[in-house]
Amino acid sequence: MRQRQGFSLIELLICIGIIGILMALYLPVLSKARHKAVQVAEKEGLRQHHLGKVADGANAGTTLTSLPDREECVEAFRHEVEVGKHEMVVTELRYAVQNEDEFRAYYHTLIDPDNTTPLEYDEFGSLLAQDPDGNTYALRPIDLLTETETVVLAWTFISSVPAESSSGALGADVIYTDGHVRFVRYNDAFPAVPIVAILSHEFMETWQ
Repeated sequence: MRQRQGFSLIELLICIGIIGILMALYLPVLSKARHKAVQVAEKEGLRQHHLGKVADGANAGTTLTSLPDREECVEAFRHEVEVGKHEMVVTELRYAVQNEDEFRAYYHTLIDPDNTTPLEYDEFGSLLAQDPDGNTYALRPIDLLTETETVVLAWTFISSVPAESSSGALGADVIYTDGHVRFVRYNDAFPAVPIVAILSHEFMETWQ
C-alpha cells in the first residue's frame, strides 16, 4: 500500500480553526495585561513626577514665595510627563480644589481664556475663584513642602474624547499631595467627573 504523506485540506483547516479559537481566547487576556502594565507605569510616573517636585523644592530650600498666576496655571493644566519611552498628558493644579464646584470655579477663573478679570485674594492668600454663576470659592495655593492636608495634585489628562485621553473614557490615575496614586472612575469621585472631561476637552480645542 502507498503511504500517505502530509495533511489533507480538511485536517489543515481544522488546525487553523483550533489556532484561531486559541488566539481569540488569549488576545483579550494579553490586551488586559498590556493595559494594566501601562496603567502601573503611569501611576509610577505620576509618583516620580511628584517626588521630583518635592525634591526640587527641598534642594532649593524654599517654599512657595509667590502666588501662581494664570499663565502658570494654564501651563500646568496640560503638560507631558515622560515614563520611560511612554509620554502621558497630565493635568496639574496650582490651587487646592476639593470638589466639582470648586473645579468649575478654578477653571473659569484661571483657565478660561475669555475671563480676563484681575485675580483677587483674601487676607490669608487664598484665591477668590468665581464660577460662571458668580459663586465664589477661596482656594489656597498648593505648597508641596508645607502641605498638611491631602488634596488632589494632578491626574492623567481627562477628555470627553477617549482618543485624546491617556486613561480612556472610564477615569484617570490621580495623584494626591501625600504622594499616593489611585485610579478614579467617572462618577466615582473628584476629579473623574463629566464636567472635568467636558472642560478639559474645551481646553484642548482652545489651546492646541
